[in-house]
Amino acid sequence: MRRAAGICLGAAFALWSVPALARPCDAAAKITHPDVRFDRLTEVSPERPLVVPLPGQPPLATRFCRIEGTIEQEIGFELWLPEREAWNGRMLVGGVGGQAGAFNFRELERGVRRGYASASTDTGHKASDRNWLLNRPDRAANYAWRANHRLAEVSKALIRATYGEAPRHSFFIGCSGGGRQALTAVQRFPNDFDGVIAGAPGVNTPAMSARRLWEMQRHSQWGSLMPASAWQLVHHKATQQCDGLDGVRDGVVDDPRQCRFDAASLLCRTGETGECLTASQVEAVQTLTGPLTDEDDNRIDQGLLLTAPISPVPLPEPFTPGPSYLATVLFAQGVHGDANWDARQFNIARDLPAIDRVMDLHADDPVIEPFVRRGGKLILYQGWDDPLVAALPTLDYYDSLERRFGTRLRKSARLFMAPGMDHCRGGSGPDLFGGAGGDAPLVDPDHDLLSALELWILQGKAPERIIATKQVDGATTRTRPLCVWPKRAVWGGRGSSDAAENYRCIKG
Repeated sequence: MRRAAGICLGAAFALWSVPALARPCDAAAKITHPDVRFDRLTEVSPERPLVVPLPGQPPLATRFCRIEGTIEQEIGFELWLPEREAWNGRMLVGGVGGQAGAFNFRELERGVRRGYASASTDTGHKASDRNWLLNRPDRAANYAWRANHRLAEVSKALIRATYGEAPRHSFFIGCSGGGRQALTAVQRFPNDFDGVIAGAPGVNTPAMSARRLWEMQRHSQWGSLMPASAWQLVHHKATQQCDGLDGVRDGVVDDPRQCRFDAASLLCRTGETGECLTASQVEAVQTLTGPLTDEDDNRIDQGLLLTAPISPVPLPEPFTPGPSYLATVLFAQGVHGDANWDARQFNIARDLPAIDRVMDLHADDPVIEPFVRRGGKLILYQGWDDPLVAALPTLDYYDSLERRFGTRLRKSARLFMAPGMDHCRGGSGPDLFGGAGGDAPLVDPDHDLLSALELWILQGKAPERIIATKQVDGATTRTRPLCVWPKRAVWGGRGSSDAAENYRCIKG
């Protein structure tokens, strides 16, 4: 069981004033605290809209106060405060993925449009700093668990000082690294948030990072033996073979665990060319997708689902230019203290345990009684075809919660598995349902996870299913219910199999 001590700010925040002014920026400008620096306060309005740094995003004309600031020495944060009469009395924090170093502008924008006081942190470093982790244990702690906890404390105090009252409910939403941050809040800081949405959370990030670096070693080793076309063939044939297991042929495998595809079935016959694999290629597929073991034959994970697409990315250094991968940064800068460490020397048995001595990136603790006792609600979601954060560890974590809480778990946590969905979004299956990354096409509790979480917190109605949408060029092409785990969606045999109303949720 992992726990981190809370940081008491009560005495410090007693210094803050509570001005009763109509304009949020007027109130915020009068607040001072030795641990918080306001770098910039900007009034956003229809007359002075904000160009949000997101591709294709129109200028934001909602009236609010944009606070850009720093907690302590270098934990950057943004807090967007709606006008007092537009505030819904709640706070929304958006997690950040990958190596962080930037703010979650999608959740900031989403929150303030819906009346939330919305916040995000860069977790204590800037993305432009390529060596942010090198010999910096303080940044390791901020990145792993500390920055979002400090953000929650500071944001609540700022909100109280601005509006004259604390938020009545606080929410956190994130996917990938942001999903890990979401679970970290539930497990270590149960008082920070009332409702949490964790997508593709990477519950065991050290093991996941070890697999990623090991995979890149293999891709570099195999080179032209396993081009992208070979991996695409495996993904296509596995999906094709197992597509109809749910009674519908739609290019989506409902539960890839039921898929019995064997890469050996693609072995080329004598003289055959085209859509087949050589014996060496079959062996490569079986090696990469099988359970990962270290050099001492200790099992690290369960392997990969063959319906998840694989991109043959080789080691980023010294073979390809561009920014480092998270896995490389963790082992090079964090474990070995050497920004130029040669990742070809990676050794699982030696290097994987060393991550835990650098930072605690585990979010797999099922001991969440403090969160449950205070009425906290957790929604997990995961794409079955996620190639970056595998689906099986997420299922394993939910299973560990069920073993601990039994049927009581349904009062506090729900899991939704998304067939055909890639990493957080994308893939062949419906992928728009209001998880991290913005509102669903229909913003209501039946289609939008944040709206469903609001209903659960405010009225006690837990979500039983969420209708996911697939859009192509802005047009809806398919809807399908995501049933609360372990139920699954089954087509009734009548009406379009692309319409959610023709499905029902049954026990798996």
